[in-house]
Amino acid sequence: MSLRDEAQDQPVRFEPNVREVMRSRALLRDPRFASLCLSHGLALTAQNALLFTLLVVVFKITGNSLTTSVLVLCFILPSIPMGFIVGVVLDRTKKETVLVVTSLVRALGCILFLLFHGEVWTIYLITIGHATAGLFFNPAVISLIPTLVSRDRLVPANSLYNFTLTAAQLAGIVFLAPTIIKTLGADGMFIIAAVMFLSSAALASRLHIVEEGPEPRLPQGPIFGGLPTDFRESWQMLFSDRYSVLALVQLIISSTLVLLFSILIPRYMQDVIGVPPESAAFVFAPTGIGALVGLRFLPWFTKMGKNRVVIIGLTGIAVCLVLLALVEPLAELTEQAPGTDWLALQLRFSLLQGLTMLIAGPMGFCYALLNAPAQTVLHERAPPEMRGRIFATQVVSANFISLLPLLVIGAATDLVKVPAVLVMIAAVVAGVAFLSARVAAREEQEAEERQPRGPPRERQEVGAGGRFTESESGPDPGAGEL
Repeated sequence: MSLRDEAQDQPVRFEPNVREVMRSRALLRDPRFASLCLSHGLALTAQNALLFTLLVVVFKITGNSLTTSVLVLCFILPSIPMGFIVGVVLDRTKKETVLVVTSLVRALGCILFLLFHGEVWTIYLITIGHATAGLFFNPAVISLIPTLVSRDRLVPANSLYNFTLTAAQLAGIVFLAPTIIKTLGADGMFIIAAVMFLSSAALASRLHIVEEGPEPRLPQGPIFGGLPTDFRESWQMLFSDRYSVLALVQLIISSTLVLLFSILIPRYMQDVIGVPPESAAFVFAPTGIGALVGLRFLPWFTKMGKNRVVIIGLTGIAVCLVLLALVEPLAELTEQAPGTDWLALQLRFSLLQGLTMLIAGPMGFCYALLNAPAQTVLHERAPPEMRGRIFATQVVSANFISLLPLLVIGAATDLVKVPAVLVMIAAVVAGVAFLSARVAAREEQEAEERQPRGPPRERQEVGAGGRFTESESGPDPGAGEL
């Protein structure tokens, strides 16, 4: 059975009670879901803080951006050969056990960083092992969400997941790592990250998942013997539906943007704004604030359809990237306005910093509109027995496709100015937004062709784009077909 056929059997309905959806924090009253979110948040915060710390350490040792790109590659390269194994292992083992083991292994990796971070190649080798252990964590968390919450609460659950994801990036990269590096140095950050991973393991050990309903059909036989067959089935099921493919592309763009931004921030701070990279905690704080606000209102935005929300987010990010690239000429124009010097003096930071912060807020807001809607599409359409493989496929695809941009961007920032690189990234993001809009337009056309005649009685959300069709008596038999 394809994803499309399964979606026909279980059509996606839009819950009109927006007020209830907005109260997604009620999900945290479930101790298991709360433990999962907190474990996820601690591990992600430690991971992001560790990445930023290692970027600073490597940049201080070598002094060029290409070596920092190699560091990021060490974080994502293990996912290409190991990602397929991850999915199969997750579908055959207890995911809560996977969370505990991976957190413990990464805590050990932090101790190794503490002891051996004087040489770049040593850092690279430890990073590869640390990243390999971390490959199992996020797919396990994502796969557990549909087990812990009902289908009609997947959107708020995914909003909380992405709230945790964004908050962890904000806390780890923007606040925790720069603050600890300034006060306690890199050694202090390695120790704190180890403690956070141990706490994450303790919380994950409290999860005792018992699935309700019929037991899902799990793959049988040895874990590695059926690896090619298992993943061939998951790829066939995933790519049998264009909306699942589109959601996968949108998630890949989202994760790649985070990696690219982590590489560009140190050089952007130094070359464009003219302040030390450690000041990123202050300058880009509005990015995290905007993202948190966006996630807060995301359930309300989903009334217009999940694909449309992602299109808005992608378009907004492309515009903000162009504005960041033009921040210097914008500052020159703004300086001509009366009272600008007085305002900068009162705020105690430069006009370049102020404009960057002004752009960073909307960019974070738009970024918050990407992950949860696309992730929900995959959750709704992935069979329970294949969730581990499908979400591992998402991670592998994202990391594999991001390899070339990371290498190109890392080298380009040493050859051309950062604003030119930002414009190139904006062009790619705008292209994905255009592709998503084309798919949404095609969906609308197909929905109109299927729309029956007669007085409307029921509203139903169709597909990933979220177009509402109306039927005379009960659901439209073609409404679930995507």
